[in-house]
Amino acid sequence: MTQQHLAELSNLSINFISRLERSGSNDVSSTTLLRLATALDTSVDSLMTNQASTGNNSHRGPQLRKLINKLENYDYSKTEHLSKIILELLETE
Repeated sequence: MTQQHLAELSNLSINFISRLERSGSNDVSSTTLLRLATALDTSVDSLMTNQASTGNNSHRGPQLRKLINKLENYDYSKTEHLSKIILELLETE
């Protein structure tokens, strides 16, 4: 994956991605880690421990990653409310 593609998927700047890759900084916010993990189809744990993804998220396409990223940017109560609505819609099928 290119830095540009990762920047687009994670909604982070390419300059930030490049700096992070070069320096391997340990000073990254949890929100940023979550964005990177979602974009890379892995967990925050695997990013922090430098382990490869176990493939549990291999079904996550770009639309699902985008949805997850959007939900993660809301506060807890709004995320729970929207998640409940989405689940109710899925259960009616």
